[in-house]
Amino acid sequence: MATVQISDVYDPLTFDEAMQEAQPEKNAFLRAGIITSDPKLEAHLATGGQIGELPFYYALGTSGAGGSGTEPNFSSDDPAQSSTPKNITSAKMVYRASYQNQSWSAMDLAREVTNMKDPLGAIVNRVAEYWAINTQNRIIKSAMGVLADNVANDSGDMLVTVATDDAGAVTSAEKISADLIIDARATMGDSVSSAQSLIAVMHSVVYAELQKQQLIEFIPNARGEVNIPTYLGHMVIVDDGMPAVAGTNRITYTTMLLGAGSFGYGMGSPSTPSEVDRDPASGEGGGQEILYSRTSEIIHPVGFSFSSTSLTGGNGNTQASYADLANAANWDRVFANRKNIQMAFVQSNG
Repeated sequence: MATVQISDVYDPLTFDEAMQEAQPEKNAFLRAGIITSDPKLEAHLATGGQIGELPFYYALGTSGAGGSGTEPNFSSDDPAQSSTPKNITSAKMVYRASYQNQSWSAMDLAREVTNMKDPLGAIVNRVAEYWAINTQNRIIKSAMGVLADNVANDSGDMLVTVATDDAGAVTSAEKISADLIIDARATMGDSVSSAQSLIAVMHSVVYAELQKQQLIEFIPNARGEVNIPTYLGHMVIVDDGMPAVAGTNRITYTTMLLGAGSFGYGMGSPSTPSEVDRDPASGEGGGQEILYSRTSEIIHPVGFSFSSTSLTGGNGNTQASYADLANAANWDRVFANRKNIQMAFVQSNG
């Protein structure tokens, strides 16, 4: 029986094009609209560089310190009274690009795709899924860094928690509930998105608790092919990358609500997105093929700046690792008004 080698089916142009198409399809956050492609971020990746800025204007009547608006003038017929023009203030969000790669031994992959109808497609799908999971992990880690910064520096105004580390059985009041989600949603104030545009991202244990409470409903997708889980009208994404932090007595689970476009996203195209290398000496001369895959991307929560205060990723600590993204020291909220951030968090014991 002939063994399919990657070099037998690998064509760089075909492979890279298929990867570009498959990766977004396999990313639940992108499909849900939580992350939206930003031409400015993609333009940055096209020109290169680690750090970039996204300038923005504050709302009229506010400043960098916030504010609820400025009362207008009252018109009069006194020519001596003049209107004093107000100004508009601006600030910037700082983001950091990520340049990543991974490689796989062709021997394992070759055996996996032997006798399959579309061996190249099988390889593409697996590599695309790897990068999609990595992107989701970076989104979750970034969100946890934002939460940590919020608790440390903004009075935790994006968090509602009922979690404790008490001894004894977990009570219903310490578990996920409709009231808890509604309270978290309320932290967004009057700018909260409609229920249909908010996404609930939760650990499978929390999802199982909602199932026990019979609060999960399913709706068909646009084509009626799959049923999408929803909770209080929110689409649900189940991801065990969501924190489950074990205390002395309890586990604290974090659930997050994200509005459409909570994260800006840019996908770049490395000069050599993929390639296959052969090592004839490997395996005592039996030979080995290695598939290399590279990607560049920018993932940035809207309303925040990444300060790069502490970096541990990359040669010379020049890139942000998972741990760096989750580090409160690397984030700072720059949107003056909390209500302009479509993001909220819930912590419970189940």
